[in-house]
Amino acid sequence: MDTKKYEALLASARLGSFTKAAQELGYTQSGLTHMMNALEQELGFPLLERGHYGTRLTERGAELEPAILQFVEAGKALEAQIDAVRRQESQSVRVGAYSSMAVHWLPAILQRFRDICPNVRVDVQMAGIEELYGWVHSGQVELAFVSRQDDLKADFLPLKEDTLVAVLPDEPAFDGWKTFPVSAFEDREFLMPALGFTRDIMPMFRRHHVHPRIRKTTVDDPVVISMVAHGLGVSIMTELIMSGRSDPTVKVLPIEPRTFRELGIVVRSRRELKPAVQELIQCAAETIREMQS
Repeated sequence: MDTKKYEALLASARLGSFTKAAQELGYTQSGLTHMMNALEQELGFPLLERGHYGTRLTERGAELEPAILQFVEAGKALEAQIDAVRRQESQSVRVGAYSSMAVHWLPAILQRFRDICPNVRVDVQMAGIEELYGWVHSGQVELAFVSRQDDLKADFLPLKEDTLVAVLPDEPAFDGWKTFPVSAFEDREFLMPALGFTRDIMPMFRRHHVHPRIRKTTVDDPVVISMVAHGLGVSIMTELIMSGRSDPTVKVLPIEPRTFRELGIVVRSRRELKPAVQELIQCAAETIREMQS
């Protein structure tokens, strides 16, 4: 039911004129008259009497007036609540991220964003590749900081290349090595990091026809690094993941030839971004550009 029709009905009766009611509500006189005729036809009985004295409620209209008043007020209250929900939604941004990007990038990005949008709350969740892309598609998050995955469809906004590095036990066998050839992974015990990192690593192995003895893990990166340190195998991380780590029990070497994953932001559609999300993306681009300079 359309509360606007009933609001116009009450105004017509209160002001005693379609013309005055139309002026108050912003309708044309003919438009309001048509609206009242349609309402009476819809209900099956007249609500207003028209005459030289103006307009007034019929007996049935007067009988319904208290209920109509309640209905109109309830409609206004509902609209106000809907507006409040919309404002609340517009004041928050839901973000997903890899743990490495959340640790090394998000604090600086969010600090810049808070200076520009102090009243917007940012909710951050961490997960792996498939889950983050899934959250973007389902709307659970509005954007996610991830690596590019062309088969997981979404709009991708690139930010930085993140070079893959070999993580090795600190053993004499690797003394003097400056780089780690991809071919050296052949037939080695390889600890595959969890959270979908296989998507960033396996294409390199396939491209160079290298076949390590892969041992999948379900633990986080520090545990994998500790396992490498204890001689349980070798692994691959990225420069971002290893940033700030100083662990003398492992060696970190560039992989030859250089291989990288492309880090950036995914959104379901660039055309659907609300202003706060656009501002956060701009803050991310500026922050990462400054980090690289």
